[in-house]
Amino acid sequence: MDKPQVRLLVLTTCFQCRMLKEMLKEHGVAFESTDVDLMMKEDRDELFESMKGYNDKHAFPVTFIGEEVIVGFQKSLIMDTLELV
Repeated sequence: MDKPQVRLLVLTTCFQCRMLKEMLKEHGVAFESTDVDLMMKEDRDELFESMKGYNDKHAFPVTFIGEEVIVGFQKSLIMDTLELV
């Protein structure tokens, strides 16, 4: 079975975002990461609009694992979803 694609929405100033990225690296999980706070305002506004259905409070990090969306650094849930336990 193929590993699901992992994408992250993070902030450069977010401690939990850094912890998540470090955890994924430690487990050899490949991921793509977008620093939301470095995006152009128009792009960031568009992203926030698209996030309304699952993250209307704009909490970070946001982890996409295949079709799953996990808001916040929910270590156990992320590890379970990636079958790293």
